[in-house]
Amino acid sequence: MNLREGTRRLALLIGVAGAILGGLFSYSQLQSTMRQRANHQKFEQLANSSVAEQGRKGCFVRDIPSERGPEYDAQGNPIPAQTNQTPLPWEKYANHKGNPWDRPPAPTKQTPCFVPDDDPNAFYYTPSKLNSGEIKTLHFDENHEISTIETQNGQTLYPTPAPSAWLYLLIALFPLLGFFIPWGIIRAIGWVGAGFVASSK
Repeated sequence: MNLREGTRRLALLIGVAGAILGGLFSYSQLQSTMRQRANHQKFEQLANSSVAEQGRKGCFVRDIPSERGPEYDAQGNPIPAQTNQTPLPWEKYANHKGNPWDRPPAPTKQTPCFVPDDDPNAFYYTPSKLNSGEIKTLHFDENHEISTIETQNGQTLYPTPAPSAWLYLLIALFPLLGFFIPWGIIRAIGWVGAGFVASSK
């Protein structure tokens, strides 16, 4: 009986099996990483599109911009109380009699930006179909950042971080780790066992 040769063959066999399992796990992780990368790129593309910029202006920017705030025009002059400017969504309902948080109805062609009933801190923007650019609805949070994008094909996109470059390296190492970890363990056990056999002789 050759304990050393048997241990070597067993280590190779288990190492190959571990490499196969590591390759399968690496493939599944690669698919997940590629989906994450595609979702990140798609969200960033739509969030930085001209349609998203129109949504920000329609929901949060007055017709006359000013660095001093919404009460002043571009030259710094106070805006009269009576003005023909279209009120922003929260201004239109702030002075509503009764519940001050009465929300506007669902969006129409005249009011593409509205506040949902279930989330008073959010703002939804629905562009026209002629100028949607794949976007069905933009969801803005209380910080005026896009939190969710609903596309015309029914997909919902969320802010997704780009995969780290180290993740790709780790995915490439999974088959190697799957081979060397069990191979090293079996060889170590065989080495220890060979020492006991040799000492008994």
